[in-house]
Amino acid sequence: MLKQRLMTAAVLAPLFLWAVFALPTHLLALVFLFVVAIGAWEWSALAGLQNCSLRTAYVAAVATVIVLLYPLMQIPMLVYGVLALALTWWMGALMWINHAEAQAEPPGGGEVDSPDRRLLFIGFLVLVPTWMALVLLHRNGTPGLYLMLSLFVIVWGADSGAYFAGRRWGRRKLAPHISPGKTWEGASGGLAVVVVTMAVAAWLMDYDWGNLLSFVLLGVVTAMFSIVGDLLESLMKRRRGVKDSGRILPGHGGVLDRIDSLTAAAPVFVLGLLLLGVSL
Repeated sequence: MLKQRLMTAAVLAPLFLWAVFALPTHLLALVFLFVVAIGAWEWSALAGLQNCSLRTAYVAAVATVIVLLYPLMQIPMLVYGVLALALTWWMGALMWINHAEAQAEPPGGGEVDSPDRRLLFIGFLVLVPTWMALVLLHRNGTPGLYLMLSLFVIVWGADSGAYFAGRRWGRRKLAPHISPGKTWEGASGGLAVVVVTMAVAAWLMDYDWGNLLSFVLLGVVTAMFSIVGDLLESLMKRRRGVKDSGRILPGHGGVLDRIDSLTAAAPVFVLGLLLLGVSL
């Protein structure tokens, strides 16, 4: 399994970096749309859709919303509205996760044996703002590329830091009924990695002290929401009684298994940048 994960990462990471740096925004937006479409296919199954035709229709609906949004992203109020709606959802998701953990919902509880319309709607709130946030960053030229890399460093740093800190010092479970492998010590280690990496990134981008502190704080908040994104997908998989959202990536599972943290982190990060006065 580890060997498969490493081999898959060794192939995907260079391809991703090449796409980010080499493709113009309109083509990269199509690449992101393709990834989101696969995520929508997997989400529809987690939401209880079994019929292939209905799942295809759901993917088409998500893609249609994205295509319609693309030419409208020049409207600042629309961008703020979509990202603010995403933030509102993720705060609600945190409450749902806390409730599910408190109730100790068992895996495969049968709650979504039939299609859950609420979860199907939520899929739009999870996937569409993620796509929009990434495109907003990329279209901003070189500064946007650095900010996009900062976003991925936040997500990867929080995840990697949590993994190693959790293995070394993890004792207290963060959400034992939803994701038994996560610990408070691991989450703290991940946030520590984010603080250090964001401070270095801000220094390299020649931020003054005020902007440096704001950037680091935004990184911490983004990392915290990335954990929420991870926990949400874990909750949905446990309610469905499945281990992975899909099998498209050898050793990694599905696309949602790879972007679950990003779905929460990306809109929060970009909204924070806009509120800090960064032009995107």
